[in-house]
Amino acid sequence: MRTGKDIDSGSIFLLTFDTCLISLFLQISIYLSMANIKRHIPNFVTILGLLSGCISIAFSTGGDLKRAAIFILIAALFDFADGWIARQLNSVSEFGKQLDSLSDVISFGVAPSFVLYKLMVFSQVEISTHFNVAEPGLFQTFILSLSFLVAVFAALRLARFNIDSSQKESFRGLPTPGAALLIASFGFIIDQRNLSFEPMLLKTWFLILFIAAVCWLMVSGIRMFSLKFKNYSLKYNALRYIFLLLSAGLIIAFGIPGIFLVILLYILLSLVVHIFMTSQSGPAS
Repeated sequence: MRTGKDIDSGSIFLLTFDTCLISLFLQISIYLSMANIKRHIPNFVTILGLLSGCISIAFSTGGDLKRAAIFILIAALFDFADGWIARQLNSVSEFGKQLDSLSDVISFGVAPSFVLYKLMVFSQVEISTHFNVAEPGLFQTFILSLSFLVAVFAALRLARFNIDSSQKESFRGLPTPGAALLIASFGFIIDQRNLSFEPMLLKTWFLILFIAAVCWLMVSGIRMFSLKFKNYSLKYNALRYIFLLLSAGLIIAFGIPGIFLVILLYILLSLVVHIFMTSQSGPAS
């Protein structure tokens, strides 16, 4: 049975705790003025993208490539949103740029690498039923490790982007979100087992060639057009509108696995424009 002294002590403790809690909230409220809230909204969206990438890694580790792909897609949406929100709120900051790059390394470098790693594991099982992922041989370890080259080249791509002032209107090399979505589409294709392309994803040789191609595209000098709209004029955004219309058609025709074709379309259109611009500037040089 509790005594009055015990009750008084408990009440005093609760009162003190509540007072401290209220004081803490007041301090936070003072710090988070409207200006600060406005400034940190894009960073909060960036953090949501980072968390999405981490969740994708967790699902890949468990072998659920469809959900891993979904969270890479969600991370890409957050990545687009944070930049747009920062521009709309006039809240672009150096801190936000650095946070965005660090988030991209996880969401568009490490997360897709884990998707590829799991596909590599599946491909090794296809080759040999005796394959043990817990104790792979030396050669098998090397093959599986190739998956993480995507994370390495994504980091290189982002580092170059951060110091290259010429990538404001367009990009040099495939942007990391594009590379990540290309890889994430494999998770959707694997889930749709009626697609004829699906068996190819379980071939080790195909995955190695694919990794090499994606890594090269990310650090290549090919100019890739940006999807940022400064205005909505048809004259200045014709290529963007064409791409968006064709992309919508591909998604309608093939569903979510059509993301693979959408990114291939983006690369193809960028390559055509790059070749055209290079040929136009050639005689002048």
